[in-house]
Amino acid sequence: MSFRHNNINVGSEEVFEIGANCLLVLGNRFFAVVEIESEVPGVDLEVFVIIRIDERTARRLNRAGLELCEIRNSIPRSRNRENVEFKCVFINRNQAFALFDVENDFDNAVFVRISMQEAQRLIRQGAQQCTVIDARNNNC
Repeated sequence: MSFRHNNINVGSEEVFEIGANCLLVLGNRFFAVVEIESEVPGVDLEVFVIIRIDERTARRLNRAGLELCEIRNSIPRSRNRENVEFKCVFINRNQAFALFDVENDFDNAVFVRISMQEAQRLIRQGAQQCTVIDARNNNC
């Protein structure tokens, strides 16, 4: 298999876009939640990445406009022109959440509290665990 390098034109469309994004605060732990999407013809990628950040970074992102993630106790339901899709299981210490992508006119990440037993059952049945990256003290 070979790949070729194409020059990118300034006027061309982006290959990747940011979908849902929010700030998740769980006690004294902070996470930036970002959905990465690509809708290139023949390619349909939607992946959530949860990035562990420090409090200082969280505050700066919040001041810049990153809103808090929605946390619920029940699964969101599809309504008028609203699409709800389960994405992955997120485990933080002794807390577990099911992450849903809720799309209507906006793209939102919704975390639903679930028991650790439910999280383990979902994972055993093939549910994906959310990708988590620790970016604290990262000098990149």
